[in-house]
Amino acid sequence: MQALAFLVIASAVLYHLAALSSANEGNVLLTGDVLPTDGQLSYGRNAFVMQGDCNLVLYKFRGGFQSDTHGKGANCTLSLSNHGALIITSAGATVWSSPGSKKGKYAAVLRPDGEVAVYGPALWTTSDSNVNTSSEEVAPLEALAPVRNLLFSGQSISVGVELASRDYTFRVEADCNLVLNKAGTGTVWQSATPGRGAHCFARLDHRGQLAVVGDHYLKVVWSSNSTAGEGDYVLILQINGQAVVYGPVLWSTST
Repeated sequence: MQALAFLVIASAVLYHLAALSSANEGNVLLTGDVLPTDGQLSYGRNAFVMQGDCNLVLYKFRGGFQSDTHGKGANCTLSLSNHGALIITSAGATVWSSPGSKKGKYAAVLRPDGEVAVYGPALWTTSDSNVNTSSEEVAPLEALAPVRNLLFSGQSISVGVELASRDYTFRVEADCNLVLNKAGTGTVWQSATPGRGAHCFARLDHRGQLAVVGDHYLKVVWSSNSTAGEGDYVLILQINGQAVVYGPVLWSTST
């Protein structure tokens, strides 16, 4: 088992040199993105690789996943469809696919636990006007550190902590305003809640709602006003300058 674990780790290090998805951050594949032959998603010591032998393989410290498509195509690519299916394609033909669902925008994420999960469809984005600024009581949630460009259900960002992707940052200001900033430009989106609370933070719950919470957990001063069924969701700060909530989980390498 130790030898096998060593080989898995060594392979992950080797494939860390493979090409990343150029359309987004290296841990995310969005609907319409394509992972080329020898391309990968990566996070830490984990890598999700579209290998040259046409096998899709997840290399992680313990366990892993593969599509079992070794030798079934040439110059294979991986894409994420608008029905949430990961699809391996060779010469225009489908070699393998994960389950799909209703039409929409989806995101495949290599998570910090080493699993790849498809979230969607998109539930809310900073380009939407669907918001709620009324105050309401809220139960406390444990504040967890986000992962660079990602915020998962149950996690929050407080003042001094931000999500970042390329030229963009997403953070809660000391005056309780949630803002999306672009370097050299300034604020491109905001919750418009300055002065509405103290000790504020932003959180994502298990129904896909993003909220700004203030006054020591006592009230919600702003929310995305978009909720779905109970499950796991993710907010992604994308390189196109949008923060988007996707979910729930449609498919995962752990299943």
